[in-house]
Amino acid sequence: MAIYLIRHAQSLGNVNGRTESHASIPLTDLGHQQAQKLTELLPKADRVFISAFIRTRLTAEPILQRDHLSAEILDIQEFSYLSDIRCKNTTLEERKPWVDAYWQSAEVDLVTSDGAESFAAFYQRVEALIECLDGLKAEYQNQNLLVFSHGQFLQLFKMITEQKRELSSELMRDFRYAILNHQIGNAEFFIY
Repeated sequence: MAIYLIRHAQSLGNVNGRTESHASIPLTDLGHQQAQKLTELLPKADRVFISAFIRTRLTAEPILQRDHLSAEILDIQEFSYLSDIRCKNTTLEERKPWVDAYWQSAEVDLVTSDGAESFAAFYQRVEALIECLDGLKAEYQNQNLLVFSHGQFLQLFKMITEQKRELSSELMRDFRYAILNHQIGNAEFFIY
Protein backbone atom coordinates (compact mmCIF):
# COMPACT_ATOMS: atom_id res chain seq x y z
CA MET A 1 0.00 0.00 0.00
CA ALA A 2 1.35 3.40 -0.92
CA ILE A 3 0.98 6.95 -2.17
CA TYR A 4 1.08 7.05 -5.99
CA LEU A 5 1.76 10.24 -7.93
CA ILE A 6 0.49 10.11 -11.51
CA ARG A 7 0.92 12.55 -14.38
CA HIS A 8 -2.23 13.14 -16.40
CA ALA A 9 -2.64 11.27 -19.67
CA GLN A 10 -1.84 12.88 -23.03
CA SER A 11 -3.71 16.14 -23.52
CA LEU A 12 -4.36 18.37 -26.49
CA GLY A 13 -1.71 20.74 -25.14
CA ASN A 14 0.90 17.95 -25.25
CA VAL A 15 0.48 17.54 -29.01
CA ASN A 16 0.70 21.24 -29.96
CA GLY A 17 -3.05 21.69 -30.21
CA ARG A 18 -4.73 25.07 -29.79
CA THR A 19 -5.93 25.61 -26.25
CA GLU A 20 -8.30 28.09 -24.63
CA SER A 21 -7.09 28.01 -21.03
CA HIS A 22 -4.66 26.08 -18.83
CA ALA A 23 -7.52 24.52 -16.89
CA SER A 24 -9.72 23.39 -19.79
CA ILE A 25 -7.26 21.39 -21.92
CA PRO A 26 -8.92 18.02 -22.68
CA LEU A 27 -7.34 14.62 -23.25
CA THR A 28 -6.64 13.30 -26.74
CA ASP A 29 -8.02 9.94 -27.87
CA LEU A 30 -4.67 8.40 -26.90
CA GLY A 31 -4.96 10.14 -23.53
CA HIS A 32 -8.32 8.50 -22.88
CA GLN A 33 -6.75 5.12 -23.75
CA GLN A 34 -3.85 5.82 -21.37
CA ALA A 35 -6.29 6.74 -18.59
CA GLN A 36 -8.19 3.50 -19.11
CA LYS A 37 -4.92 1.52 -19.08
CA LEU A 38 -4.14 2.94 -15.62
CA THR A 39 -7.00 0.82 -14.24
CA GLU A 40 -4.86 -2.23 -15.06
CA LEU A 41 -1.62 -0.73 -13.72
CA LEU A 42 -2.71 0.97 -10.49
CA PRO A 43 -4.09 -0.77 -7.40
CA LYS A 44 -7.50 -0.15 -5.89
CA ALA A 45 -7.62 3.40 -4.58
CA ASP A 46 -8.90 4.28 -1.14
CA ARG A 47 -8.64 8.01 -1.81
CA VAL A 48 -7.91 10.15 -4.89
CA PHE A 49 -6.57 13.70 -5.19
CA ILE A 50 -6.70 15.65 -8.47
CA SER A 51 -5.98 19.21 -9.57
CA ALA A 52 -8.76 21.54 -10.67
CA PHE A 53 -7.63 21.13 -14.30
CA ILE A 54 -9.88 18.95 -16.44
CA ARG A 55 -7.08 16.72 -17.74
CA THR A 56 -6.40 15.30 -14.28
CA ARG A 57 -10.10 14.64 -13.69
CA LEU A 58 -10.40 12.88 -17.05
CA THR A 59 -7.29 10.82 -16.31
CA ALA A 60 -8.60 9.80 -12.89
CA GLU A 61 -12.16 9.12 -14.09
CA PRO A 62 -11.69 5.40 -14.98
CA ILE A 63 -10.11 4.77 -11.55
CA LEU A 64 -12.86 6.71 -9.79
CA GLN A 65 -15.52 4.66 -11.57
CA ARG A 66 -13.71 1.39 -10.94
CA ASP A 67 -13.29 2.06 -7.23
CA HIS A 68 -16.58 3.94 -6.67
CA LEU A 69 -14.87 7.09 -5.38
CA SER A 70 -15.10 10.84 -5.73
CA ALA A 71 -11.93 12.86 -6.16
CA GLU A 72 -10.76 15.61 -3.83
CA ILE A 73 -9.39 18.73 -5.54
CA LEU A 74 -6.06 20.12 -4.28
CA ASP A 75 -3.93 23.07 -5.41
CA ILE A 76 -1.65 20.77 -7.44
CA GLN A 77 -2.27 22.13 -10.92
CA GLU A 78 0.38 22.83 -13.53
CA PHE A 79 2.79 25.75 -13.22
CA SER A 80 1.16 28.69 -15.03
CA TYR A 81 3.95 31.20 -15.55
CA LEU A 82 2.15 32.58 -18.61
CA SER A 83 -1.38 33.87 -18.10
CA ASP A 84 -4.47 32.34 -19.70
CA ILE A 85 -5.31 35.66 -21.33
CA ARG A 86 -1.97 35.80 -23.10
CA CYS A 87 -2.03 32.12 -24.12
CA LYS A 88 -5.66 31.86 -25.23
CA ASN A 89 -6.04 30.07 -28.57
CA THR A 90 -2.29 29.49 -29.00
CA THR A 91 -0.17 26.40 -29.63
CA LEU A 92 3.03 25.32 -27.88
CA GLU A 93 4.99 26.51 -30.92
CA GLU A 94 3.39 29.96 -30.82
CA ARG A 95 4.15 30.30 -27.10
CA LYS A 96 7.78 29.18 -27.48
CA PRO A 97 9.36 32.70 -27.62
CA TRP A 98 7.50 33.73 -24.41
CA VAL A 99 8.47 30.48 -22.72
CA ASP A 100 12.14 30.83 -23.67
CA ALA A 101 12.28 34.43 -22.43
CA TYR A 102 10.73 33.44 -19.10
CA TRP A 103 13.19 30.63 -18.43
CA GLN A 104 16.23 32.61 -19.56
CA SER A 105 15.52 35.16 -16.83
CA ALA A 106 15.75 32.54 -14.02
CA GLU A 107 14.09 35.07 -11.68
CA VAL A 108 12.24 33.07 -9.04
CA ASP A 109 9.91 35.94 -8.12
CA LEU A 110 9.08 37.04 -11.70
CA VAL A 111 5.36 37.26 -12.47
CA THR A 112 4.91 37.86 -16.19
CA SER A 113 1.35 39.23 -16.04
CA ASP A 114 -1.92 39.15 -14.12
CA GLY A 115 -3.10 35.57 -13.75
CA ALA A 116 0.42 34.13 -13.93
CA GLU A 117 2.43 32.74 -11.03
CA SER A 118 6.08 33.05 -10.02
CA PHE A 119 8.41 30.08 -9.71
CA ALA A 120 8.60 30.86 -5.98
CA ALA A 121 4.81 30.54 -5.63
CA PHE A 122 4.89 27.30 -7.63
CA TYR A 123 7.65 25.97 -5.36
CA GLN A 124 5.49 26.80 -2.31
CA ARG A 125 2.53 24.87 -3.77
CA VAL A 126 4.75 21.81 -4.31
CA GLU A 127 6.13 22.14 -0.77
CA ALA A 128 2.54 22.27 0.54
CA LEU A 129 1.74 18.94 -1.14
CA ILE A 130 4.91 17.38 0.27
CA GLU A 131 3.90 18.49 3.78
CA CYS A 132 0.37 17.16 3.23
CA LEU A 133 1.59 13.77 2.01
CA ASP A 134 4.19 13.50 4.76
CA GLY A 135 1.35 13.95 7.24
CA LEU A 136 -0.62 11.17 5.53
CA LYS A 137 2.16 8.59 5.09
CA ALA A 138 1.29 6.56 8.18
CA GLU A 139 -2.35 6.33 7.08
CA TYR A 140 -1.36 5.02 3.65
CA GLN A 141 0.81 2.14 4.78
CA ASN A 142 -2.33 -0.04 4.63
CA GLN A 143 -4.28 1.86 1.96
CA ASN A 144 -3.63 3.48 -1.42
CA LEU A 145 -3.75 7.20 -2.13
CA LEU A 146 -3.61 8.19 -5.81
CA VAL A 147 -2.59 11.77 -6.67
CA PHE A 148 -3.22 12.90 -10.27
CA SER A 149 -1.21 15.99 -11.15
CA HIS A 150 0.93 17.47 -13.93
CA GLY A 151 4.38 16.99 -15.43
CA GLN A 152 6.00 20.17 -14.17
CA PHE A 153 4.43 19.84 -10.74
CA LEU A 154 5.61 16.24 -10.36
CA GLN A 155 9.08 17.05 -11.73
CA LEU A 156 9.63 19.71 -9.07
CA PHE A 157 8.14 17.38 -6.44
CA LYS A 158 10.78 14.78 -7.32
CA MET A 159 13.61 17.34 -7.31
CA ILE A 160 12.64 18.65 -3.88
CA THR A 161 12.05 15.25 -2.27
CA GLU A 162 14.84 13.22 -3.89
CA GLN A 163 17.55 15.86 -4.14
CA LYS A 164 16.57 18.09 -1.18
CA ARG A 165 16.62 21.20 -3.39
CA GLU A 166 15.91 24.66 -1.98
CA LEU A 167 14.37 27.54 -3.92
CA SER A 168 16.99 29.34 -6.02
CA SER A 169 17.75 30.52 -9.56
CA GLU A 170 19.99 27.46 -9.90
CA LEU A 171 17.06 25.18 -9.05
CA MET A 172 14.93 27.02 -11.59
CA ARG A 173 17.54 26.45 -14.33
CA ASP A 174 18.02 22.79 -13.33
CA PHE A 175 14.26 22.31 -13.26
CA ARG A 176 13.93 23.68 -16.80
CA TYR A 177 16.72 21.33 -17.96
CA ALA A 178 14.94 18.36 -16.37
CA ILE A 179 11.62 19.29 -17.99
CA LEU A 180 13.27 19.49 -21.41
CA ASN A 181 15.48 16.41 -21.10
CA HIS A 182 13.95 14.03 -18.52
CA GLN A 183 10.25 14.77 -18.66
CA ILE A 184 7.82 12.60 -16.74
CA GLY A 185 5.69 10.93 -19.42
CA ASN A 186 1.94 11.16 -19.80
CA ALA A 187 0.22 8.65 -17.49
CA GLU A 188 3.60 7.84 -15.89
CA PHE A 189 3.55 7.33 -12.14
CA PHE A 190 5.84 6.76 -9.17
CA ILE A 191 5.47 5.92 -5.50
CA TYR A 192 6.23 8.44 -2.76
